[in-house]
Amino acid sequence: MLPEVGNFEGNLSKIERYTSLAIENGVDVLVFPELTISGYTWDEDVLKKAVLFFKDVAKKRLLRLSREGQIVLVVGTPREVFGKLRNSVVVFKKKRELLFYDKTHLFREEKGVFEPGEHLLAFSYKGVVFGVLICYELEFPEVSRALTLKGSKILLSPSAFWKAGEYPYDVVTRARALENGIFVVVASTCGKGVTEFVGRSRIVFPDGSVVKEIVEGEGLVFEDVDPDVVYRYRYEEENYPALMSNLRKHLYTFEKGRI
Repeated sequence: MLPEVGNFEGNLSKIERYTSLAIENGVDVLVFPELTISGYTWDEDVLKKAVLFFKDVAKKRLLRLSREGQIVLVVGTPREVFGKLRNSVVVFKKKRELLFYDKTHLFREEKGVFEPGEHLLAFSYKGVVFGVLICYELEFPEVSRALTLKGSKILLSPSAFWKAGEYPYDVVTRARALENGIFVVVASTCGKGVTEFVGRSRIVFPDGSVVKEIVEGEGLVFEDVDPDVVYRYRYEEENYPALMSNLRKHLYTFEKGRI
């Protein structure tokens, strides 16, 4: 979707409409683009107003929707931590507590507005571990590998890739899946805002193949997957890459999924 900059109520209403449609189709986990609540912007005034809107309005409505619809919602929003803005993702898991992930690797003008986060996020739902990363972070193999080593079977990435980066978008979303034997789900901003965005929200299989994609415009894409197939790609030698069986972790800086 294209979250409209500053149209907080409109963005929230669109989130609610897509969530209702997803619930009707039995979706368990639904991912929205980067900075869904505010729209993708570097305008501090807009971002600070969006922080208040999330606290006062969006939080309650999305918590109720998640709980009543029995669905996990992954939504991009700005937030303030000790007075500093962060480019964040909030995970609604049908309960009152929320999980937050703050973007750790900032892109271009983001560095003048946001403070980077310091921790990665992996969470469990229905026995499946999900890793969360935001847009530009897909271009850092270390982030996806660390989340994989934390036990993630599916990576969820709210994004706002620029149209000029369409080729790297295609490459990195598939490469991160293939090199980790993991599912990659990207909710990508489309249309025109501060720039023209690539769109092409997609679900990528652990072999790097795109199994579902929205080629143009807004929409909802979903797919039934078996998260346990990742073990074939990670550990089976005969017909699969056996990536984790043959990974020599002692040669790298990774230790227990931390970087």
